[in-house]
Amino acid sequence: MHSLLTGSSGYIGSRLVTRLNQKGHTIRGVDRDDRKVNGLSTFVHGDLCELSVAREAVNGVDQILHLAAAKGDWGISREEYYRDNLEATRNVIEAGAENGVKDWVFYSTVSTLGPHYEAVDEHAGFNAINSYGASKAEAEKLFHQLAEDDPEARVLIIRPSVVYGPGNPPSTNIYRLVDAIYNHRFAMVGPGDAIKSTSYIENLLEATLFLMERMEQGVQTYIYVDEPAPTTGTLVERIYKLLGKSPPSWYIPLSVASPIATVSDWAADLTGIDFPITAARIEKFNRSTNFDATKIREEGYEQPVSNREALRETVEWHLQHEYGETLRNGR
Repeated sequence: MHSLLTGSSGYIGSRLVTRLNQKGHTIRGVDRDDRKVNGLSTFVHGDLCELSVAREAVNGVDQILHLAAAKGDWGISREEYYRDNLEATRNVIEAGAENGVKDWVFYSTVSTLGPHYEAVDEHAGFNAINSYGASKAEAEKLFHQLAEDDPEARVLIIRPSVVYGPGNPPSTNIYRLVDAIYNHRFAMVGPGDAIKSTSYIENLLEATLFLMERMEQGVQTYIYVDEPAPTTGTLVERIYKLLGKSPPSWYIPLSVASPIATVSDWAADLTGIDFPITAARIEKFNRSTNFDATKIREEGYEQPVSNREALRETVEWHLQHEYGETLRNGR
Protein backbone atom coordinates (compact mmCIF):
# COMPACT_ATOMS: atom_id res chain seq x y z
CA MET A 1 0.00 0.00 0.00
CA HIS A 2 1.42 3.37 -1.08
CA SER A 3 -0.01 5.94 1.35
CA LEU A 4 0.14 9.73 1.55
CA LEU A 5 0.33 11.20 5.04
CA THR A 6 -0.42 14.92 5.28
CA GLY A 7 1.01 16.68 8.31
CA SER A 8 3.76 14.08 8.41
CA SER A 9 6.10 16.31 10.45
CA GLY A 10 3.56 16.83 13.23
CA TYR A 11 3.26 15.19 16.63
CA ILE A 12 0.75 12.53 15.57
CA GLY A 13 1.89 12.18 11.96
CA SER A 14 5.55 11.61 12.73
CA ARG A 15 4.64 8.76 15.09
CA LEU A 16 2.06 7.28 12.77
CA VAL A 17 4.77 6.85 10.11
CA THR A 18 6.54 4.25 12.23
CA ARG A 19 3.37 2.32 12.90
CA LEU A 20 2.36 2.32 9.24
CA ASN A 21 5.83 1.14 8.21
CA GLN A 22 5.38 -1.82 10.54
CA LYS A 23 2.18 -2.66 8.66
CA GLY A 24 3.99 -2.66 5.32
CA HIS A 25 2.95 0.78 4.05
CA THR A 26 5.20 2.80 1.78
CA ILE A 27 4.63 6.37 2.90
CA ARG A 28 4.99 9.74 1.21
CA GLY A 29 4.78 12.69 3.58
CA VAL A 30 3.71 16.26 2.90
CA ASP A 31 4.07 19.18 5.29
CA ARG A 32 4.75 22.91 5.42
CA ASP A 33 7.44 22.08 7.95
CA ASP A 34 10.49 21.04 5.92
CA ARG A 35 11.47 18.33 8.42
CA LYS A 36 11.35 14.90 6.79
CA VAL A 37 10.81 12.33 9.51
CA ASN A 38 12.39 8.88 9.44
CA GLY A 39 10.40 6.21 7.63
CA LEU A 40 9.11 8.24 4.70
CA SER A 41 9.89 6.97 1.22
CA THR A 42 9.42 10.43 -0.30
CA PHE A 43 8.55 13.86 1.04
CA VAL A 44 6.82 16.88 -0.46
CA HIS A 45 7.56 20.21 1.21
CA GLY A 46 4.72 22.63 0.59
CA ASP A 47 1.39 24.15 1.53
CA LEU A 48 -1.70 22.08 0.72
CA CYS A 49 -3.66 25.28 0.32
CA GLU A 50 -1.93 25.38 -3.07
CA LEU A 51 -3.69 22.89 -5.34
CA SER A 52 -0.46 22.23 -7.24
CA VAL A 53 1.18 20.98 -4.02
CA ALA A 54 -1.78 18.70 -3.31
CA ARG A 55 -1.64 17.27 -6.84
CA GLU A 56 2.09 16.62 -6.55
CA ALA A 57 1.60 14.92 -3.20
CA VAL A 58 -1.20 12.55 -4.26
CA ASN A 59 0.39 11.42 -7.51
CA GLY A 60 0.63 7.64 -7.52
CA VAL A 61 -0.71 6.94 -4.02
CA ASP A 62 -3.41 4.39 -3.15
CA GLN A 63 -4.53 5.86 0.17
CA ILE A 64 -4.58 9.29 1.84
CA LEU A 65 -4.36 9.91 5.57
CA HIS A 66 -5.18 13.58 6.11
CA LEU A 67 -3.82 14.92 9.39
CA ALA A 68 -2.55 18.38 8.41
CA ALA A 69 -4.45 21.09 10.27
CA ALA A 70 -4.24 24.35 12.18
CA LYS A 71 -4.65 23.81 15.93
CA GLY A 72 -4.02 26.10 18.89
CA ASP A 73 -5.73 28.07 21.63
CA TRP A 74 -4.09 31.41 20.90
CA GLY A 75 -2.86 33.41 17.94
CA ILE A 76 -4.75 31.67 15.10
CA SER A 77 -7.48 33.66 13.34
CA ARG A 78 -10.78 32.32 12.05
CA GLU A 79 -9.55 32.91 8.51
CA GLU A 80 -6.43 30.83 9.15
CA TYR A 81 -8.47 27.95 10.60
CA TYR A 82 -10.76 27.84 7.59
CA ARG A 83 -7.85 28.18 5.19
CA ASP A 84 -5.78 25.37 6.71
CA ASN A 85 -8.56 23.05 7.85
CA LEU A 86 -11.17 23.48 5.14
CA GLU A 87 -9.62 24.83 1.96
CA ALA A 88 -6.56 22.59 2.25
CA THR A 89 -8.87 19.61 2.77
CA ARG A 90 -10.86 20.61 -0.30
CA ASN A 91 -7.65 20.60 -2.35
CA VAL A 92 -6.55 17.22 -1.02
CA ILE A 93 -9.93 15.69 -1.83
CA GLU A 94 -10.01 17.23 -5.31
CA ALA A 95 -6.49 16.07 -6.11
CA GLY A 96 -7.06 12.61 -4.63
CA ALA A 97 -10.33 12.10 -6.49
CA GLU A 98 -8.63 13.11 -9.75
CA ASN A 99 -5.97 10.51 -9.00
CA GLY A 100 -8.52 7.75 -8.36
CA VAL A 101 -7.84 7.37 -4.62
CA LYS A 102 -10.51 5.23 -2.92
CA ASP A 103 -9.23 4.90 0.67
CA TRP A 104 -9.29 7.94 2.97
CA VAL A 105 -8.54 8.50 6.66
CA PHE A 106 -9.38 11.91 8.11
CA TYR A 107 -8.41 13.08 11.58
CA SER A 108 -11.21 15.33 12.73
CA THR A 109 -11.87 16.26 16.38
CA VAL A 110 -14.46 15.98 19.14
CA SER A 111 -14.47 19.79 19.04
CA THR A 112 -16.92 19.48 16.14
CA LEU A 113 -19.49 18.43 18.76
CA GLY A 114 -18.80 21.14 21.33
CA PRO A 115 -18.49 20.69 25.14
CA HIS A 116 -20.73 18.26 27.05
CA TYR A 117 -21.01 17.24 30.69
CA GLU A 118 -22.92 14.08 29.84
CA ALA A 119 -20.95 11.86 27.46
CA VAL A 120 -22.13 12.00 23.84
CA ASP A 121 -21.35 9.61 21.01
CA GLU A 122 -21.10 9.76 17.22
CA HIS A 123 -24.83 10.45 16.86
CA ALA A 124 -24.51 13.93 18.40
CA GLY A 125 -24.89 16.80 15.98
CA PHE A 126 -22.26 19.40 15.18
CA ASN A 127 -22.18 22.12 17.84
CA ALA A 128 -18.70 23.63 17.65
CA ILE A 129 -18.04 26.69 19.81
CA ASN A 130 -14.77 27.74 18.18
CA SER A 131 -13.31 28.13 14.71
CA TYR A 132 -11.15 25.04 15.06
CA GLY A 133 -14.14 22.77 15.64
CA ALA A 134 -16.34 24.57 13.12
CA SER A 135 -13.74 24.35 10.34
CA LYS A 136 -13.24 20.64 11.02
CA ALA A 137 -16.98 20.05 10.91
CA GLU A 138 -17.11 21.66 7.47
CA ALA A 139 -14.21 19.49 6.38
CA GLU A 140 -16.11 16.37 7.51
CA LYS A 141 -18.97 17.43 5.24
CA LEU A 142 -16.58 17.44 2.28
CA PHE A 143 -15.75 13.80 2.94
CA HIS A 144 -19.43 12.90 3.07
CA GLN A 145 -19.84 14.61 -0.29
CA LEU A 146 -16.87 12.65 -1.62
CA ALA A 147 -18.53 9.38 -0.60
CA GLU A 148 -21.77 10.44 -2.28
CA ASP A 149 -19.92 11.27 -5.49
CA ASP A 150 -17.88 8.05 -5.45
CA PRO A 151 -19.78 4.99 -4.14
CA GLU A 152 -16.51 3.00 -4.11
CA ALA A 153 -14.81 5.39 -1.70
CA ARG A 154 -13.98 4.19 1.80
CA VAL A 155 -13.75 7.06 4.27
CA LEU A 156 -12.72 6.71 7.90
CA ILE A 157 -13.23 9.79 10.12
CA ILE A 158 -11.57 9.68 13.55
CA ARG A 159 -12.43 12.25 16.21
CA PRO A 160 -9.86 12.29 19.03
CA SER A 161 -9.92 14.53 22.07
CA VAL A 162 -6.88 16.20 23.68
CA VAL A 163 -3.90 14.19 22.38
CA TYR A 164 -0.90 13.93 24.69
CA GLY A 165 2.07 11.78 25.62
CA PRO A 166 5.88 11.78 25.58
CA GLY A 167 7.13 14.28 23.03
CA ASN A 168 4.00 16.43 23.07
CA PRO A 169 4.76 19.99 21.93
CA PRO A 170 4.88 22.90 24.38
CA SER A 171 1.70 24.37 22.90
CA THR A 172 -0.44 21.39 23.95
CA ASN A 173 -2.72 21.35 26.98
CA ILE A 174 -1.17 18.54 29.03
CA TYR A 175 2.33 19.88 28.41
CA ARG A 176 1.27 23.30 29.70
CA LEU A 177 -0.36 21.77 32.76
CA VAL A 178 2.60 19.59 33.75
CA ASP A 179 5.06 22.41 33.10
CA ALA A 180 3.04 24.90 35.18
CA ILE A 181 2.73 22.52 38.13
CA TYR A 182 6.41 21.59 37.99
CA ASN A 183 7.55 25.21 37.93
CA HIS A 184 5.17 26.43 40.67
CA ARG A 185 3.15 28.51 38.21
CA PHE A 186 -0.14 26.67 38.62
CA ALA A 187 -3.16 27.80 40.60
CA MET A 188 -6.32 25.73 40.69
CA VAL A 189 -9.16 27.70 39.15
CA GLY A 190 -12.64 26.32 39.80
CA PRO A 191 -13.64 23.29 41.90
CA GLY A 192 -12.12 20.73 39.51
CA ASP A 193 -15.33 18.91 38.66
CA ALA A 194 -15.16 19.39 34.88
CA ILE A 195 -14.79 16.09 33.01
CA LYS A 196 -11.90 15.95 30.53
CA SER A 197 -11.76 13.27 27.85
CA THR A 198 -8.20 12.72 26.62
CA SER A 199 -6.46 10.59 24.00
CA TYR A 200 -3.04 9.17 24.84
CA ILE A 201 -0.87 9.10 21.71
CA GLU A 202 -0.13 5.35 21.73
CA ASN A 203 -3.79 4.51 22.32
CA LEU A 204 -4.86 6.78 19.47
CA LEU A 205 -2.34 5.25 17.07
CA GLU A 206 -3.50 1.75 18.01
CA ALA A 207 -7.12 2.80 17.48
CA THR A 208 -6.23 4.23 14.07
CA LEU A 209 -4.62 1.00 12.86
CA PHE A 210 -7.49 -1.05 14.32
CA LEU A 211 -10.06 0.98 12.38
CA MET A 212 -8.02 1.08 9.16
CA GLU A 213 -8.12 -2.72 9.03
CA ARG A 214 -11.93 -2.60 9.11
CA MET A 215 -12.69 0.11 6.56
CA GLU A 216 -15.78 -0.33 4.40
CA GLN A 217 -17.38 1.58 1.56
CA GLY A 218 -19.04 4.82 2.58
CA VAL A 219 -18.23 6.98 5.60
CA GLN A 220 -17.43 5.50 9.01
CA THR A 221 -17.07 7.94 11.91
CA TYR A 222 -15.56 7.10 15.29
CA ILE A 223 -14.87 9.06 18.44
CA TYR A 224 -11.65 8.01 20.12
CA VAL A 225 -11.06 8.91 23.78
CA ASP A 226 -9.43 7.03 26.62
CA GLU A 227 -11.61 5.63 29.36
CA PRO A 228 -12.50 6.43 32.04
CA ALA A 229 -12.44 10.21 31.59
CA PRO A 230 -11.01 12.00 34.65
CA THR A 231 -12.15 15.28 36.17
CA THR A 232 -9.77 18.22 36.11
CA GLY A 233 -9.33 17.82 39.86
CA THR A 234 -8.28 14.18 39.47
CA LEU A 235 -5.95 15.02 36.60
CA VAL A 236 -4.24 17.79 38.58
CA GLU A 237 -3.95 15.63 41.70
CA ARG A 238 -2.32 12.79 39.77
CA ILE A 239 0.23 15.10 38.14
CA TYR A 240 1.16 16.62 41.50
CA LYS A 241 1.72 13.19 43.01
CA LEU A 242 3.75 11.97 40.02
CA LEU A 243 5.98 15.02 40.46
CA GLY A 244 6.35 14.27 44.18
CA LYS A 245 4.41 17.36 45.17
CA SER A 246 1.37 17.97 47.37
CA PRO A 247 -1.76 18.99 45.45
CA PRO A 248 -3.45 22.25 46.46
CA SER A 249 -6.22 22.12 49.05
CA TRP A 250 -7.88 25.29 47.78
CA TYR A 251 -8.96 26.83 44.50
CA ILE A 252 -9.63 30.24 43.02
CA PRO A 253 -13.28 30.80 42.11
CA LEU A 254 -13.87 31.27 38.41
CA SER A 255 -15.59 34.60 39.13
CA VAL A 256 -12.31 35.90 40.58
CA ALA A 257 -9.94 34.47 37.98
CA SER A 258 -11.87 35.52 34.86
CA PRO A 259 -11.37 39.31 35.26
CA ILE A 260 -7.64 38.77 35.82
CA ALA A 261 -7.45 36.64 32.68
CA THR A 262 -9.27 39.33 30.71
CA VAL A 263 -6.52 41.80 31.61
CA SER A 264 -3.99 39.23 30.41
CA ASP A 265 -5.90 38.97 27.11
CA TRP A 266 -5.70 42.74 26.63
CA ALA A 267 -1.97 42.66 27.30
CA ALA A 268 -1.52 39.78 24.84
CA ASP A 269 -3.39 41.70 22.14
CA LEU A 270 -1.19 44.74 22.69
CA THR A 271 2.15 42.96 22.91
CA GLY A 272 1.62 39.87 20.75
CA ILE A 273 2.88 37.72 23.65
CA ASP A 274 1.20 34.38 24.39
CA PHE A 275 0.73 34.69 28.16
CA PRO A 276 0.16 31.45 30.12
CA ILE A 277 -3.14 32.75 31.55
CA THR A 278 -5.91 33.65 29.13
CA ALA A 279 -9.66 33.84 29.54
CA ALA A 280 -10.08 31.11 26.93
CA ARG A 281 -7.75 28.70 28.75
CA ILE A 282 -9.43 29.28 32.11
CA GLU A 283 -12.85 28.79 30.58
CA LYS A 284 -11.69 25.68 28.74
CA PHE A 285 -10.18 24.21 31.91
CA ASN A 286 -13.57 24.53 33.62
CA ARG A 287 -15.63 23.24 30.70
CA SER A 288 -16.54 19.55 30.55
CA THR A 289 -15.52 17.75 27.37
CA ASN A 290 -17.08 14.35 27.84
CA PHE A 291 -17.38 11.86 24.98
CA ASP A 292 -18.46 8.26 24.57
CA ALA A 293 -16.16 5.94 22.59
CA THR A 294 -18.28 2.82 23.09
CA LYS A 295 -18.62 2.26 19.34
CA ILE A 296 -14.97 1.36 18.70
CA ARG A 297 -14.82 -0.77 21.84
CA GLU A 298 -17.91 -2.73 20.87
CA GLU A 299 -16.08 -3.66 17.67
CA GLY A 300 -13.26 -5.22 19.68
CA TYR A 301 -10.76 -2.43 20.35
CA GLU A 302 -8.99 -2.65 23.71
CA GLN A 303 -7.15 0.36 25.12
CA PRO A 304 -3.53 -0.82 25.53
CA VAL A 305 -2.36 1.86 27.98
CA SER A 306 -4.38 2.83 31.05
CA ASN A 307 -4.96 6.48 31.95
CA ARG A 308 -2.71 6.24 35.00
CA GLU A 309 0.14 4.61 33.07
CA ALA A 310 -0.24 7.08 30.20
CA LEU A 311 0.05 10.05 32.55
CA ARG A 312 2.98 8.45 34.39
CA GLU A 313 4.91 7.92 31.13
CA THR A 314 4.17 11.49 30.06
CA VAL A 315 5.31 13.05 33.33
CA GLU A 316 8.48 10.92 33.35
CA TRP A 317 9.26 12.20 29.85
CA HIS A 318 8.75 15.78 31.04
CA LEU A 319 11.33 15.24 33.76
CA GLN A 320 13.94 14.06 31.25
CA HIS A 321 13.48 16.16 28.13
CA GLU A 322 14.85 19.56 27.22
CA TYR A 323 13.13 22.02 24.89
CA GLY A 324 15.41 24.94 25.67
CA GLU A 325 12.76 26.11 28.09
CA THR A 326 12.59 26.33 31.92
CA LEU A 327 11.12 22.97 32.86
CA ARG A 328 14.23 21.70 34.65
CA ASN A 329 14.54 24.83 36.81
CA GLY A 330 11.51 24.06 38.96
CA ARG A 331 13.39 22.22 41.72
